[in-house]
Amino acid sequence: GDRDKIVYETADLWFHSMVLLAHAGLGPQDVLKELERRFGFSGLEEKASRKAE
Repeated sequence: GDRDKIVYETADLWFHSMVLLAHAGLGPQDVLKELERRFGFSGLEEKASRKAE
């Protein structure tokens, strides 16, 4: 629960996520677009929609 440790670990996670996105030719905007698409869905609805695709 140490806030500084949470920030430190999250920064590490974000950094590695950004490297992966860049390697795939993607960027943060692609992730934000996906989050926008999911907005308003419950977790169960979102999971069900993945099965349909």
